[in-house]
Amino acid sequence: MRSRFGKVVVIVGLVLVLGMVSVLAFAQQSTDEEALRRELAQKYKNAEPGESFLVGHITFHLSQEYAMMVYQAIEQACGQLGLKFKGMLAQSDAEWIQQVQSLIAAGAKAIILNCPPASVMPEVAKICNENRVFLATYFGITGDIFPGDFGPYWVVDNTPLSDEQTFLPLVLLFQKMRENGKTKLLHIQASKMNATISTAYINLGVFQAWKLYPEMQVLGHQFGEWNYEGGRKAAEAALAIRQDYEGLWGCNDSVTTGALRALEDRGLKIGPFTASRDMEMTTAEEILKGNFLVTCGFDIPYYGGRLVPMLYDMCVGEWYPLPDEMIQAPELSVYGRPGEVDKLAEAAGIMNHRNFHLGPLQENLEKILKKMKDKKPEYPYDFRLMSLSKCKELGLQYDRHAGAGTELGRHNYYFPAKIEKFGSLEAVRKHVAAALEYFLDFSWADTWEQAEEYAKKFPPELKIEPIWE
Repeated sequence: MRSRFGKVVVIVGLVLVLGMVSVLAFAQQSTDEEALRRELAQKYKNAEPGESFLVGHITFHLSQEYAMMVYQAIEQACGQLGLKFKGMLAQSDAEWIQQVQSLIAAGAKAIILNCPPASVMPEVAKICNENRVFLATYFGITGDIFPGDFGPYWVVDNTPLSDEQTFLPLVLLFQKMRENGKTKLLHIQASKMNATISTAYINLGVFQAWKLYPEMQVLGHQFGEWNYEGGRKAAEAALAIRQDYEGLWGCNDSVTTGALRALEDRGLKIGPFTASRDMEMTTAEEILKGNFLVTCGFDIPYYGGRLVPMLYDMCVGEWYPLPDEMIQAPELSVYGRPGEVDKLAEAAGIMNHRNFHLGPLQENLEKILKKMKDKKPEYPYDFRLMSLSKCKELGLQYDRHAGAGTELGRHNYYFPAKIEKFGSLEAVRKHVAAALEYFLDFSWADTWEQAEEYAKKFPPELKIEPIWE
C-alpha cells in the first residue's frame, strides 16, 4: 500500500515539475521574443515618439464601398494619432511605383497599399527599403512574395482567410437553395490581376461549401473585377450562355450587387437567394429589404484603420513583428436577417462551427456602415488605443478592439502562421502558392463530380478543411 502511495506521490511530483518547467520555458520564450522585437524595432525605426509624419495610402480604385471605407479609416486613424495623410490612386504597374516614389519624396515614413498587383511588389519593397520607409499591404502576397522577403521594411500583409468568408455564407445560401428545391448557382469570380490571393481564397471556399451540397451546379465563373460595373458585365456574359440561374454567389458585395441588377433587368428575381462577402452598406440595406440573403464581413473600417497605429509603433521603435506575425488576418462575422440566418445555420450544422459568428446587421449598418456617407466620416474607433507607443505617450489603456468592443463586429485579428490549421509561416506560404495554382480560376468544374475529379490533383499543402483555429 505504501509502495503504491509512494509511486503516486512520485508521479504527481514529476507532473508538477514538468508543468513548472513548461511554464518557465514558455515565459523565457516570451521574454526572448519581446527582447528580439525591441531590438529590431530600435534598429529599423525612422521617427521619434510623438513625431508627426506623413502616412501615405495607395488604392487600386474607389468605385467600391470596401475601398472607400478603407481609405476613410486610414485617414481617420492618421488624424487621431496626429499624423499627416495623403491618399492616391494607381491603375497600372508604372503608376503604383511612381506613386510610392512620390509619397516618399513628400516625406512619407509609412505607406499602405490596398490590393497592389504582385508584379510591382519587389520593386516597391526595394524602394521602401532603400529609403527606410515602412510598407504594409492589404492582399499583397503570393506564394513567392511575402513581407520580409525583400528586406526589413515591408512589414505586414493584412489579408483575410477569404475561404472562411466564402464557406460560411455560401453554406447558408446552399442550405436555403436545398430547402427550396433549387440547384443552379451563378458563380462570379473576382480578378486574375488585383488581390489575386483573395480570388484564390474565395474560390477555395466555394469548393469547401460545395462539398456539403454536391447536388448543386456551380455555373458561369465570369470575372467581376471587384466592382459594381464588373459584376454587371460578368452577369451579362453569363446570361448570354443560359438564363436559368436560381441562386447567386459573387466574390464581394459590389460585384454581387452589380450582377443582381443585371439579372433583375432580365427578369430574374433571385435576390433572396444571393450571398457574398465584405459587409458593405448597400448590401446590408438590401438584406433588410429581403433582396439579399447574407454576407460575411471583416469589419472593413477597423480592418482599414488598424494598420496605422501598428505602423506608427514600428516607425517610432516601439514594436516590430516577428516573421510569423507579418501575415495577419481579421476575424469575421456573418450578417443576415435575424431569425432566417439562425435557422439556416442550425439546419446546415454550422451554428457551432468554431469560426461562425453572427453579427447584428441593423446596428452595424446604423452605427458603422452609414458613416461612409457622412461629409466627414467618423467611424466608432479610437485607433490611438491600438498603438503601444501612443498609449504610453498619452496615458491611455491599450485596446485591441480600438474602443469599439465586440458587439457590432469582432474587431479583432490573428496570425495565420500561429493557428492550428497551419502552424508555421512556411506552411502558410505553401498553402498560398497551392491556392493560387488551383483556385485563381475556378472554371474547371460545373458539377461536383467534375470538382471531385479535379481535386485528386490537390497537394497536401493545400488546406481544404474549413477550420482555422
